[in-house]
Amino acid sequence: MTGTGVLYLCYGNRLEALAERLVRDQEEPLASALAPELIAVQGHAVARWLSLRLATAQGIVAHTELLFPAELLWRLFRRVLADVPQVNSFSAEALTWRVLTQLNNDALVSRDDALAGYLRNAAPLQYWQLADRLGRLFEQYLIYRPDWIRRFEKGEADHWQGMIWQQMVADGDDRHWLKLASDLLTDLREDPGRRARLPQRISLFALPRLSSVYLELLASLSAYCDIHLYTLNFSQTYWADIVSDKEKARLERDSDPAAVGFLETGNSLLASMGRQGREHFAQLVELDALEDDVFSAPSPHNLLGQLQCDIFHLREGGSGQPTGRDPPADGSVELHVCHGPMREVEVLHDQLLDHFQRDPSLTPADILVLVPEVETYAPYIEAVFGAAAEEKRIPFRVADRGAQGQWPLVETFFALLDLPRGRFDADAVSAPLDEPALRRCFGLSESDIDRIHQWIRDTGIRWGVDGDDVRALDLSLGADHTWRNGSDRLVLGQALPDSDVLFGGISPWGMADAAEARTVGRLCSYLEQVFALRGRLSGTHSVADWAERLNGLLDRFFASGPESEPALRAVRDALAASTRTAAHAGYEGAVELEVFRRDLVRRLAMPGRGHFLSGAVTFAALAPGRCLPARFVCLLGMNDEDFPRRDVRCGFDLIRLHPRTGDRRQRDEDRQVFLEALMSARERLYISFTGRDVRDDTLKPASVLVSELRDYIDRSYARSSDSLTVAHPMQAFSPRYFDGHSARLFSYARELVPPETTANDGPTALLSTALPVVEVAEAVTLEDLALFFFNPSRALLRGRLDVHLETIAGRLQTREPTALGFFDTRVLRHMILAGLQRGDSLDSVKIQLRAAGKLPGGTPGDRVAEEEWQCLEPLVERLLKVAVEKPQPPLDLTLDIGGTRLLARLQPTGTGGLIDHSVTDLGVRDLLRFWFSHLCLNASPGGAAAVSTLMGPERALEFGAVEKPSDLLADMLHLYREGLTRPLPFFPRSAWAYASAGGDPMKAALKTWEGSRFSRGESEDTYNQLAFRDSDSDLLEGEFELLAQKVFSPLIANTREVL
Repeated sequence: MTGTGVLYLCYGNRLEALAERLVRDQEEPLASALAPELIAVQGHAVARWLSLRLATAQGIVAHTELLFPAELLWRLFRRVLADVPQVNSFSAEALTWRVLTQLNNDALVSRDDALAGYLRNAAPLQYWQLADRLGRLFEQYLIYRPDWIRRFEKGEADHWQGMIWQQMVADGDDRHWLKLASDLLTDLREDPGRRARLPQRISLFALPRLSSVYLELLASLSAYCDIHLYTLNFSQTYWADIVSDKEKARLERDSDPAAVGFLETGNSLLASMGRQGREHFAQLVELDALEDDVFSAPSPHNLLGQLQCDIFHLREGGSGQPTGRDPPADGSVELHVCHGPMREVEVLHDQLLDHFQRDPSLTPADILVLVPEVETYAPYIEAVFGAAAEEKRIPFRVADRGAQGQWPLVETFFALLDLPRGRFDADAVSAPLDEPALRRCFGLSESDIDRIHQWIRDTGIRWGVDGDDVRALDLSLGADHTWRNGSDRLVLGQALPDSDVLFGGISPWGMADAAEARTVGRLCSYLEQVFALRGRLSGTHSVADWAERLNGLLDRFFASGPESEPALRAVRDALAASTRTAAHAGYEGAVELEVFRRDLVRRLAMPGRGHFLSGAVTFAALAPGRCLPARFVCLLGMNDEDFPRRDVRCGFDLIRLHPRTGDRRQRDEDRQVFLEALMSARERLYISFTGRDVRDDTLKPASVLVSELRDYIDRSYARSSDSLTVAHPMQAFSPRYFDGHSARLFSYARELVPPETTANDGPTALLSTALPVVEVAEAVTLEDLALFFFNPSRALLRGRLDVHLETIAGRLQTREPTALGFFDTRVLRHMILAGLQRGDSLDSVKIQLRAAGKLPGGTPGDRVAEEEWQCLEPLVERLLKVAVEKPQPPLDLTLDIGGTRLLARLQPTGTGGLIDHSVTDLGVRDLLRFWFSHLCLNASPGGAAAVSTLMGPERALEFGAVEKPSDLLADMLHLYREGLTRPLPFFPRSAWAYASAGGDPMKAALKTWEGSRFSRGESEDTYNQLAFRDSDSDLLEGEFELLAQKVFSPLIANTREVL
């Protein structure tokens, strides 16, 4: 275009009105039908919102480009000037690599003692971190301190940052945007022909702040093309010179009070929260522009409207109105006090369900939820909104999430990068298998993972690839607990028969079937790729080489598919972007993986552009450009320590050391955003915060912005802000939500309704009535009977109610065992006992135990083996005394006990009785299992008067012939049936203590029931706690005493200690 332009400035207090004016201005067509409309916006959210508004008004949005302010300028530079690169080499990302080049210049660094001292012993990552901080600072200097940049380039600054800048532009590209802007204006002024390259019209929509140099450039460009600025201004009254009460007090303290007496506050909310907007507004009024406005006063029909109206008219609440005017209790402003972010999201979900029920016109698209940190709240949002039942499902989208938080695959990718830096711990190596795309790549299924974890535990894998890793740390532990040893055991288990014979010093781990063998092969393929990472990810390489290597890692570890493709594409795009940026910055040096990884993490943490205004409830960051008009605006996380955020700046930030009006300040930015959220709510403003500590219920303060809002309401209206506040209970299942005492406390989670309580408000019984009797006439196995008496509560809850309370297996062990637990000791003793019975020597057994990964490393392991060997020698002697030359075949019994078939498989000896042993001290479970077997043998044809022996390391018991064994078995089966219909107060260890006590039986039973620091009591068993939750301290009286005697008295009467 040629000719002149005009700078237009349009103010408005509503985005909708500004968008309508933009549409009206664009009704005047551009001279060229091929020319696009250029519109600068704050971010993706505003771009999405504005494009929808334009489409609604115009029927379609075509040939319109929505750009960020920096993109718009670069587009102009490339259209008018020659040889402008496509990529800005002065972005913060590019400046990082350019500064890193200079920091590696020893001659340059040595010119400043402070800089040289800092870098003298710095690691490569510290070099990059300093370069990253300087790159971001230099970008800010370009925007807010153009005079400093000019001084740097002239060599007039005596600071080391100026020295680095001067050398950087001397060595590479020096055409930053300030220089390009100067060249642009010079060319436009001196060469009229270049003016035709400018667009006819440029629009800038709702930009909350622009630097003074940017505004000056726009004003200069308006001499050649039309510049339209559409600016949010929440007050129709001039307010550039108002100050908050805090600012006024500071000015009065630091200067003559009379000199600041003319300053006004206007509206205290606007004065306090709108400092950033005020400074921007003051810059705009200095422009030589044609001004217009599209103001429309908010309707004061409710409290929210009155707050907005006060700000619009720049008046304090209540001024010009009857004193103490009380706005209606309409719920237009809500304050919710919760115990942490999880409760905030749970409360929000219930509140939204209530609003949807009350207002059929309300849709999820009408609701905007803003939080200070999206990544903090995202897991809770997914847990509450994503897991809601179908009838309570609210469509939602979480915006502003980076790839690393959005897709677990990206976290897995970084976990693989971190493996070579660690010890290849068992949990670190196995954790990536949780990623579906990785499992598909290696042919593993989700069901394989639990099996693999069990193999890791069984084979004793703890850490390290092989023995070289152990020796590298100068440890004399051997390779018993390394991945190589464990995987070799699994592989040999496929090829060799199940035996105790070592092969090449390795103890094979037997496989159950061919399917397990295939899983082992696939696991080993994964492990080999993991072990190869140490070589592939070591050393220093160029940025391009690292990108190539990591792309190869993606190919080797992740299978592409519909679910994994977005995450894989995000990682590959980030790798490509890092490569391009380093190339444009001219960085040619080699870096370590950790440096390249940091750059990659930063890119993948950047907020994405999707999920805004998608027809669902939108969760987004409470940040500039997110406060869009919505019927409901909800603010979560308004906590004192979280919002407004603190300014975190490094000590060598010269802007912090020499501040100016118009500088970017995080706290002022957050205050402005809060104000925008308040003004963007069309019907309701919902605010929640953590007002109570989730651990001890102590009070926690709300954000100072919430406090200012509450104070304003309290000063301006007769209704206290307390009447707008709802304090929520700590738990979602609190009875207060369901007792109907407060209309403001409610819950749609009917599954959380507490059961009806008894008259004394105690817990209710597990079962109101007994369950129907189980039909057991078909068959009961001896194992079923024994397992029942081991824990009747567990049998009832698991067998009849399908309630499983077992804790999930914890994390895999990553350190060599130094002491053995009960179950590990049992396994160890079984292996030692087998060696003793074979006649092996202690040394050969030690070798076998180490090969199986069952011993602690080094000397402690030798000591454990020797102690256990000595412990088991008496047991072996007892077993040898009763050993038979030719064992009899197993005896399968089917007994008819009172109409119930009892199935048992026994192993009789040549004497006709049973002989069994336990490698640990004989416990109640050993006694019960063997007693039931002995009863079955005595009840069998030809088994009468049989005598059996049960041996342990410390003692041996002889079970004599039993009179009427069928009657005793019938009693046990009756209790079995009874215990599957109601909780049966039989607790085997406590019952044994009662029945076998020599003194006070109840005292002995209580001691076992309650436990001690060294022994877990049966009262701590979760199944017992649930089954008898309504019982009091007399649980061990009455029926318990009868059951203890009924089960154990015959056993005690028929046993004696022998040998």
